[in-house]
Parts: sequence; structure tokens; C-alpha cells
Amino acid sequence: MKSELVELIKKEYMHLGTVYFNTAYFGPSPYSAKQKIMAATQKELDPSFYSYDSWMGISERIRKEIARLLDVSADNIMHSTSTGDIINTIANGYDFKKGDVVCAIDKDYPSNVLPWMVCQERKGIDFQLLSLGDELVPTAEWLRANLPEGTKIFDMSYITFDTGKKMDIIAIGKVLKEKGILFVLDATQALGGMEITKEEFEYIDVLACSSYKWMLGPYGHAFGYFSDKAIDLIHASTGNWVVSTNSKVVYSLLDYTTETLPGARKYDRGQTANPLTMACLEASLDFLNEITLPVIREHNKGIRDYFLANFPEDKYELITPKSNMGNIVCLKTKGIDPIELERELKYNNVDVSVRQGNVRLAFHIFNTEDQVDKLIDALNI
Repeated sequence: MKSELVELIKKEYMHLGTVYFNTAYFGPSPYSAKQKIMAATQKELDPSFYSYDSWMGISERIRKEIARLLDVSADNIMHSTSTGDIINTIANGYDFKKGDVVCAIDKDYPSNVLPWMVCQERKGIDFQLLSLGDELVPTAEWLRANLPEGTKIFDMSYITFDTGKKMDIIAIGKVLKEKGILFVLDATQALGGMEITKEEFEYIDVLACSSYKWMLGPYGHAFGYFSDKAIDLIHASTGNWVVSTNSKVVYSLLDYTTETLPGARKYDRGQTANPLTMACLEASLDFLNEITLPVIREHNKGIRDYFLANFPEDKYELITPKSNMGNIVCLKTKGIDPIELERELKYNNVDVSVRQGNVRLAFHIFNTEDQVDKLIDALNI
């Protein structure tokens, strides 16, 4: 990594008060977010002569920054509040017919399950949770054998929140594309810690991502990528003046129309131009675009692999399969009391997620090998 990028990372994360390996829970924003939020707060305190164009232009400016990071068109990006809300946008806007099936993987995160359960109750779709059985991850062969007839949408996480298993987007996407099934991907536990490649985007119809984890942004914002195909198939299901074609000119707001702005903008939530939220997100996007996602991915992989080569294997069992691994590593304790473990980690100022005796570690751009050494010392109780 270039020396100037190393210095930028140090500058932006000098404020972290812990040895932080918990981005899978909540990603820390860069320090520059403080200055941007303070400037936005000043506008909140005194909005005198705050022009309509400047205020309402915030969401479009941020849309372009997200598109630049993903290397896609801004026309395919929408703003939302959460991954679940993006999935609800699909569930509410897709024209389902009797007998249509939607599938997700059993034990996936609730954001990829609950919207379809509600859709099943309201629209009468056939929602099915597919069990992996003995499979570590879904494969093309597993998918062909288990997808029911009439499946219209398949929804899954790119990286699982509880085990860190990384899915093969291309292998799965090829099967879905061949069958004409809409591929919905939750990238919340991946994007920001790694990129989505151009080849992968060829198979993704909708990508949903909450901004407050690996994207290092604020809680309460999420964004979606909708392919041209998805935009054609999924209607905007709510009335919202912000996405009206007349919203760009303050003098035409009362010229009522249900016509919307182009592309995925028609799905934007209300009040997308929230100055405080967007100020925090803008700082994160500036930082990520400066470092670039491929550089971040390689750094994170190096830090992760350094940990895997040195952690106390006599005391912990690796749950995450090495053949399908991203930024998250999950360990199961061997006879170590989880309460004692959590207490020991906190005593050593090491912040991780401990769930039911399992340790979930998230390796991101601000982590160093020295911090990994401190983590290993704390785990070696």
C-alpha cells in the first residue's frame, strides 16, 4: 500500500479507543465525518439562505459517489433506510401472479426473510426457505436440485453474518440467469471490505447494502443497485414527492404527477437529502474511494491470513471454511467459558462480537498486525 494511503488511514482512525475487530456489528466512521457533520449541523442551526437546489442536490451527489465506488451508473442507485426496506421495495413493487415462488436460504439474516413472509401473507406468494443440508454453501448443482418450479426471485446474503461464509455469486448467478430468475443479493457484510466485480454485477439484479457496517457510514441509511431489468420489472409502490419529476423545481411542486425521476431514483425513500446522515456517509465514501475497494480487500485479506496463521488453535475451532472466506472469521471456543472470554477481551480493550461462546472477528482497513497480536494475546486465556 502506498505510504500516503497508510498515513491517511492513520489520520482517519486515530480516534478509535479500542482494538476494534467488530465492523460486522457496527463500522466506525472516519474522523473526517466529524467535520462534515459539524458543517451540516451548522446548517441545521441556521438554515438562512440555504438554497433549495443545494439542499435537494445532496442525495444526487451522494448517489454519484456510491455509483463511482461500485463502478456502475448513478441511474441504477437508490437511497433507502435499511436492507429490509430495500427488500420490501421489491416485494411490494413486483407483479406477482398466482403460483409464483420466492426463495431464500434457511438461517439467512432476517432482512432477507421477513419481507417475504409478509409478502406471502399479503399477496399469497409461495415463499420457501431452502435448506443447505450438508452443503457448506449453495452451489450451482444444489441450486438446480432445489429451486422449485415457478421461482421468480432468489434472495441471499453474499457473506453470512453468523459464520462468515462467502457465496459464489457468479456460479449461482449463472443458474438464475439461465432460468430467468431475479437475483437479489444482500451485500451488507461484504461491500466496503471488498468490491463487487464487474463480472459479478452481470448476474446481480438487485444489490442491497446497509451503510453502517463495512461501508463505515451512518446507521439509518442503505442503498440499492437495481439493474435495468429489475427497474423494468419492479414498480415504485409508494407516492413520494421527492422522486416526482417536479421535485427539482420548487415552483412546480403543485403540478401533481405520478411520473418519477429516471432509473432507480423512483424507489428513493422520503427525505433522502438528510444533511446530517448524508454528511457522515459522504466522509465514508470519500475515504473508501480514496483508498479503493481492491486495495482494501487485499489489506483485509492479509490481516485475516496473519490471524489465521497465528491464533491459538488448541483453544478455538475455526467455523468459517477457508475455501469460502471473506473479511469475517468465526471461531468456536473449546472449553472456554464465554462469559469469562468476553470479560477478558474487554479487559484487554479488544472489541469483538461474542455470541453463544462463538467469536466473530471482522478485519478492516484500519486494523494492523500489531492489533492482531493483541487480539491473539487476549484470546489466549
